[in-house]
Amino acid sequence: MGKRWWTNEWLLQLGVAVGYGLLYFAIHPFSTAHWPVHAGVRLACLLLIPYRFWPALLIGEVLPNAYGIFPGMDKDLAWIVFRCIPPFAVAMPIVWWCRAKLPPFPSKDFIDVKALLVCGLLVALGGTVYSSTAVVLANDPTTPLNFMQAAIFFLGSYLAILSIVPWVVMARLDYRPGQIRAQIYQAFSGRLFLDTVALVAPVLILLTWASQGGNDIIRQIAPVAMFLPMAWLTLKHGWRAAAISGPLAIACISLPISLAADSDPKTYTTEAFLAIGITCLFALGARISVQLMQEEKERQSVLNVQRLARQNLQLSEQRMRQTSQALEYLAGTLHITNGRLLDQMRRIVPNIESHAFYKQAVATQNQVYRLAESMHPVAWRERGLPAALNETVARALDEAGIAYRCEISGRGFTRLAPSVLTAAYRTACEAVVYVTSRLACTRVNLKLRGGETHGKRWVMLCVEGVLEETGVASAVYYSEERRRLAAKLGASMLDIPEMRDHVSIFNGALHLRMPKDKLRVTALLHDAVQEEPRPVSSLAPQIRLWVK
Repeated sequence: MGKRWWTNEWLLQLGVAVGYGLLYFAIHPFSTAHWPVHAGVRLACLLLIPYRFWPALLIGEVLPNAYGIFPGMDKDLAWIVFRCIPPFAVAMPIVWWCRAKLPPFPSKDFIDVKALLVCGLLVALGGTVYSSTAVVLANDPTTPLNFMQAAIFFLGSYLAILSIVPWVVMARLDYRPGQIRAQIYQAFSGRLFLDTVALVAPVLILLTWASQGGNDIIRQIAPVAMFLPMAWLTLKHGWRAAAISGPLAIACISLPISLAADSDPKTYTTEAFLAIGITCLFALGARISVQLMQEEKERQSVLNVQRLARQNLQLSEQRMRQTSQALEYLAGTLHITNGRLLDQMRRIVPNIESHAFYKQAVATQNQVYRLAESMHPVAWRERGLPAALNETVARALDEAGIAYRCEISGRGFTRLAPSVLTAAYRTACEAVVYVTSRLACTRVNLKLRGGETHGKRWVMLCVEGVLEETGVASAVYYSEERRRLAAKLGASMLDIPEMRDHVSIFNGALHLRMPKDKLRVTALLHDAVQEEPRPVSSLAPQIRLWVK
């Protein structure tokens, strides 16, 4: 009571037998010697359906097979007895051996494309032997086998397998329970489907029409030309492109041959060329798919490294900010302590302000303040990046005797990730130290611009040092302050390759230009939030390919 019908093994076996028999009846009108579609359906069922349902599949093919024998009851008894054996019984041991010794699906996450093609070739060869034997028994058992007719059987079977099996394999790999609608939408909105509909399918149809209505030269060229769009699609998308475009080409060539009253012998050459070409495209597509997956894995690895570098940069900046705040607190404590000590010392030592001890204490307090300011400026912490560039950098350059001008334009600074703002400020400080390392640098112009392009935010930084030979004397005079410029700005005195590596963490670029009497460093950084790798959809199967 209450037991569902699909949990009953006998009912399930009956459903498989009836379903396969009805499917066989449905595709029988479309199956011909040039394109026996039922051969592809038979192999697809044997590959994907568990062993326990194989007897049901065999029984399901008995009735359609008997329906095919009935019109030839007037033929020789040997033919009738032989045809009572359904073709399914011939394919069963072949597929069993392939699944046991050379499995096309070694595990849930693997596809062995070579084994899949070998299995298809063996099944097509077994079907050829079956069909050829039936023809010989139907005509005259003493008549030798016609090689051309056997080749037609083999090519037809193999092309039918290439037409059906790849689609079934893709459906099996992409299937996710409860997500059929999403999978259908993903398939029809994917780039592979759009390229096939927009380019490959129209070209194949046009070439088929040209081969049917053209002269002999066009009929020979058109089938060969079909491989151009198929090869392009395979190079771009891998083995799935060959699995989709191959059956389309087979249908375009095999359907007219099947519908024609008499077949041109040249069409057999076309079928052979088509079978060889599509097989090669499958092997090539499998190799390309492996390369594409390796490239995607490397790209994800690079993104992970970049993300980790951004996180480390931001954590380091947070530690420097905390240390700067602690030093400011220490400097404030020293100021209070020095004030109290000064009040007490005035009673004992007059003019304590001129004493060396007091001067040393004040100098120590100022050094702590400067150290805290160099690690993380107060202006940056309280009023943001524009304030740090307009105040902190300006004050350091003014003390070094270098003129400074800062221009900030654009929008979106408040929406940029903190790590991008940190990288922009540190890059600006490094670039300022780099251009001012030239003694002839008398003026620095800094331009900062933020913007958004196609939904991705970015920030552009340009630091330009103006070189004037007349400013060398001033540089020598302020040489001590110039040497301390890097310490005041918290710069590490990076060179151009190191700055370029720093900018590349944010998918940016850095360029050095040396126009007349100028030294210009330009950097572009992209928002880290927008460049984060998108999570892999659960609909996309994580399939690995074996191509040996």
